[in-house]
Amino acid sequence: MQVRQVAALTGWRWVVEGFTLLAKAPLPLAGIGVLMLFTLIIASVPRMLGTFMPLLLSPALSFGYLQAIRQVQEGKQPRPGMLFSGLRPSAGPVLRALLLIGIFNAVATAAALLITVPIDDGQWLRMLSGSQSLKADSGIDADSAYAALLFMTLYAPTQVALWYAPLFAGLHRTSALKSLVFSAIAVWRNKGAFFVYFGGWFAVAAGLSIGLRTLATLLPGGLGVLLLAPASILMLAALYCSFWPTYRDTVDPVQIEPVHSTTDR
Repeated sequence: MQVRQVAALTGWRWVVEGFTLLAKAPLPLAGIGVLMLFTLIIASVPRMLGTFMPLLLSPALSFGYLQAIRQVQEGKQPRPGMLFSGLRPSAGPVLRALLLIGIFNAVATAAALLITVPIDDGQWLRMLSGSQSLKADSGIDADSAYAALLFMTLYAPTQVALWYAPLFAGLHRTSALKSLVFSAIAVWRNKGAFFVYFGGWFAVAAGLSIGLRTLATLLPGGLGVLLLAPASILMLAALYCSFWPTYRDTVDPVQIEPVHSTTDR
């Protein structure tokens, strides 16, 4: 496996290609995205474990979603069952690696959250866990804002390590530890492109938010509000679609077939 270094402006092309890929199969990809969100919501229901189950499962589900996106790029029809391709017992070592990556995600997130507790007496932690809701009239106080900033700073290296880790584990059959290390190296080598990529997505999200709010004021009744949910789903699907080009352009392709079976329907 070799990591290529791409030009910084490639990051913007990744953003654009996310929408291009989504346009090839908008309903299947959006539907699989909704299925992933629904699965994570169901996983968060049990007490105690519910807070961390989505963190544990998200690498494996992300791997499955990216395989569906890969199918679309290759001109094939994605199947909803591909979302769970990394979670099948038949996946063997890939399943173990993906779950270990998920455990790393959960532990790193918990550690970052616990470090913020002394700053605001755990208010930020309670808001993220859902045990305390944010009141619209009060907003976030200064201590919670500092706690949120510290959490994002501490969690950033985890995100870098997780970015390609599911794909390395699933496609290259590397161990969980190697997948995390290789992911960090790949993202760091292309930090210029990722800086443009994240900046581009921030601009797109901000522009879409302003556009939807403006449209909501022009449309009668609650029609504008009804557009928010499908727009958000399509936006999330486009974001995930843009993940695949970041991998395709920076990591040498492999001939190993993705983990799935004929039951992916």
